[in-house]
Amino acid sequence: MPIKSLSRQLFSRWAIFWGQKPQHKLWIALPVCYTVFLQLITGLPKPDALKRFDANELLIRFSEELFDYPYWLQDLSHLPLFFVLAWLWSWYLGPIERIGQAWRNKALLFSLAYGCVNELTQAFIPERFPSLGDLVMNTLGVTLGIIAHSRMSKVRETLPEIDPNE
Repeated sequence: MPIKSLSRQLFSRWAIFWGQKPQHKLWIALPVCYTVFLQLITGLPKPDALKRFDANELLIRFSEELFDYPYWLQDLSHLPLFFVLAWLWSWYLGPIERIGQAWRNKALLFSLAYGCVNELTQAFIPERFPSLGDLVMNTLGVTLGIIAHSRMSKVRETLPEIDPNE
């Protein structure tokens, strides 16, 4: 099988899987688990706070690694994290069909609300604080994730059916 045909077939399979709403309800585990993961990594206290609480050494080391890069890069990291969040919820709940109906889309509303709540919960975490920069990056990531998934869904509709025997 030629490489070009193989890559087109792989892209088609990828686009079909990620571009359409899953058939089985158990797929909700993917966006839910990612949301929990996101809350855990964005809600982790800084290392000094964990040391004062006599936390496990593994948790302290993880926190040190998480906060061991410049503040601006931490802000920037919210964009891809929330892009994936929005993509997964849009994949499970369904994409935006028309731009005029965007504000009725459950995935968009949930992802934006979660981005705000996620940022506000940092007010209750030792040595953490809500940040307008983080909120902007959360919102931008959500918006781009929803748009990207909606476009992927439209591309998926134009793809030819794949013969499973190929």
